[in-house]
Amino acid sequence: MRNSFKRGLIYGLATVILGLLSGHQAAFADDECVKVGLFESRGEKESADPAYMTDTGDSVIARNIYEPLIALDNQFTPIPVLAASWEPSEDARSWTFHLREGVKFHDGREFTSADVVYTYKRLLDEKTNSPARPELSVIDPEGIEAVDKYTVRFTGKEPIAELPIILSTRAAVIVPDGSTTEELNTRPVGTGPFKVKEFKPNQPRRVYERNETYWQEGLPKARCIETTLIVEPMTRMAALMSGQIDVDLVVDPTAVAPLKSNPDVELLMSEGGGFALYLAMETDAKPFDDPRVREAMKIVVDRNAMVQTAVFGFGEPGNDNPIPPSSPDAYRHDIIPQDIARAKQLLAEAGYPDGIEVDLYTAKHFPGIDLLGQAYAQMAAEAGIKVNIINTPTESFWDDVWMKKPFFSSYLGPRPPSSALALTFESSSAWNETHWKRPDYDDLLKRAAATVDPEQRRYLYQEAQRMLTEQGGAITPVFAGVIAGMRKNCTGYKPHIDTNRVDLRNVECK
Repeated sequence: MRNSFKRGLIYGLATVILGLLSGHQAAFADDECVKVGLFESRGEKESADPAYMTDTGDSVIARNIYEPLIALDNQFTPIPVLAASWEPSEDARSWTFHLREGVKFHDGREFTSADVVYTYKRLLDEKTNSPARPELSVIDPEGIEAVDKYTVRFTGKEPIAELPIILSTRAAVIVPDGSTTEELNTRPVGTGPFKVKEFKPNQPRRVYERNETYWQEGLPKARCIETTLIVEPMTRMAALMSGQIDVDLVVDPTAVAPLKSNPDVELLMSEGGGFALYLAMETDAKPFDDPRVREAMKIVVDRNAMVQTAVFGFGEPGNDNPIPPSSPDAYRHDIIPQDIARAKQLLAEAGYPDGIEVDLYTAKHFPGIDLLGQAYAQMAAEAGIKVNIINTPTESFWDDVWMKKPFFSSYLGPRPPSSALALTFESSSAWNETHWKRPDYDDLLKRAAATVDPEQRRYLYQEAQRMLTEQGGAITPVFAGVIAGMRKNCTGYKPHIDTNRVDLRNVECK
């Protein structure tokens, strides 16, 4: 009865939304373009400069206007893109990359080793202050050199066992030698399959046209791509049903049932992995500065129940670090059990025998994240933790709340351990959401990056996970699977487990 009522409510809302959308055709102006619905916006933090890209809209630019040296598949295996091949020295201190020849930027400039050297040195420059810098910190900028026009060598002070994976971080797409932030943010020029046609930072609608001189013959298949920000999941679902968008990059779990029964829509599931959905506690703010409080906040969660509640079963439980338990790299493969009695005891030992009261700031910035917050509040209440949910507008969350409040919701796309464990937890990270600053943790990551033996390297990364789980400030109970939606008259889109790696080269609609 409850499920049928919920389905009826969803269908009713969709009907109303479809009526509202019909009066706003101007938002989807070009019928020849493949129309893509984006689910998030980071407001003033949006940027077309890859060094500062943060949201999925930015990532459409990063992976379709620009291109990386190396991409990663769903198993995080490196794939050649602008680097045609590479090989390490025997001790893995030096890596040589052979570049693809005959590639041109959109403005006609030839792609060469100078562009690669400039791109990575810029990302590593303290003055740039790119969020990607911690992920690349094992690289010595002085060791990046152009051997010749089409060869680049990276030489480290120590071995860098996983350099191709490290180089593939989201922000590391190649920009022209000498490009400035102002140029990149207003006139993006890359080597990618699409060129900018209509673009203004922080505007909901953008249009990209086919790069007729793209180096991969026969691609891209679409004449143009139009992206439109549609934050509300039900509105995005209705737009997909009506054909006002052709692709929804991330379908909200609540929309799966209606879309499944729609004859004009196909649901696509990524292979393996998922997005870490978590609640970030600033470890230097009361009451979260006490590790006993942090542990209590974590063990109140029924993680299996949370997967069902927050993402309707489309995911897996997490253990308070960014590596899912199903991964072979996880430090533990079982799930941390809920322990209300232990949580109460820890709070009493920390000086809170009557429990605590905290404000949790959240928004609908990722499918299921608001439901996660609500479910967490109910679970925590059993241990005497009163959680006041403060819902904020999605459009302003990243400007007004994220890293400005002591307790807030966030998420992290799937990444290999070298990236996932550094991006928001390494001491110098610009995205250190929990203010976790531990030299011994940083040292583990550095040692792992320099360890050639894969089993020993995995052990060090597992120890880093253990530290985060036991002492860190992130409550990570859920990894959400990525479900995309596409109109059945369209082909060629395959969702990556990391929506920051959006590949639209093969998409076309008839």
